[in-house]
Amino acid sequence: MKTGKIRGYVLIFRCIKSGNNEVCADYPTEHIIPEERIRDRIYQVRCNSCGWNGDVCGLSAVCVSHTQEPKARAAGQGLGL
Repeated sequence: MKTGKIRGYVLIFRCIKSGNNEVCADYPTEHIIPEERIRDRIYQVRCNSCGWNGDVCGLSAVCVSHTQEPKARAAGQGLGL
């Protein structure tokens, strides 16, 4: 069970120049937002592969996922390495 707070959403787009799914946009928020509201926006993005940049519409995102803050560890619990 994840107990971290919602930090926002990440949208992944396909680059119109390279064709790779390496164009990302962030939608920061502390609350759960309906996906339609996230996809309604225009995002300024840059491709991590070829460097293309420009504006994209959230409707063209190939993936929308939310990010969470990591849950707090109890005292004395390490990474177990």
